[in-house]
Amino acid sequence: MYPKTNDMLFMQPVSMEAKLENEHRSRISEIEEQSLLVEIPMRGGRMSRLRLGEELSVYHMTEDGIKYYFTSHVLGYHDDSIPLMRISKPLPEEISKIQRRHYLRVPAKVEIAVLAPEFHFTAITSDLSGGGLSFTSPHEHDLHMNQEVDGWILLAFKSGSIDHVQFSGEVLRVKEPGTGLNTVSVHFSRIADAERQKVIRYCFERQLDFRNR
Repeated sequence: MYPKTNDMLFMQPVSMEAKLENEHRSRISEIEEQSLLVEIPMRGGRMSRLRLGEELSVYHMTEDGIKYYFTSHVLGYHDDSIPLMRISKPLPEEISKIQRRHYLRVPAKVEIAVLAPEFHFTAITSDLSGGGLSFTSPHEHDLHMNQEVDGWILLAFKSGSIDHVQFSGEVLRVKEPGTGLNTVSVHFSRIADAERQKVIRYCFERQLDFRNR
């Protein structure tokens, strides 16, 4: 679960837009009791000194493709023969495991737009993950299994930033709970990796909120 010395870390500053070109890479040099000493992060082939207090969304990956996510923040710098950056060390319960092709699903009420050739409408999700979402839909919108839809998701992050994530999806299930609404489950069939990372980051923030209650 915990990263080890010499493990590679992939960092996304929360203040930056969640795009692949904003991802920073670093390697763990030393593990302290309450912090990690890492090499100065690299972005686009250049060293990048992140500002003190910067909140980070971090993950490291094992050889079998399992990603471990956690949040951290910059504590300071250690300028010796090799300049290092000190970041906060997560507690075990703050680390989230996501296996390849398996994504953390959390309860989430976020606004989405659903677009199909016959209609378009907005709805509120009941849950969300990096692989898909569920929402309720009025009966007049006749969604059916295996139908392809396009859409966007409105995500509001703790940092105050707001993103619109575009996706294409396939309807997996349509359930009728007897309330005049259908519960619809959609699998993301096409979504840019940078867009999926925004959804994963949002889900991770939601999971931390639940744990801290």
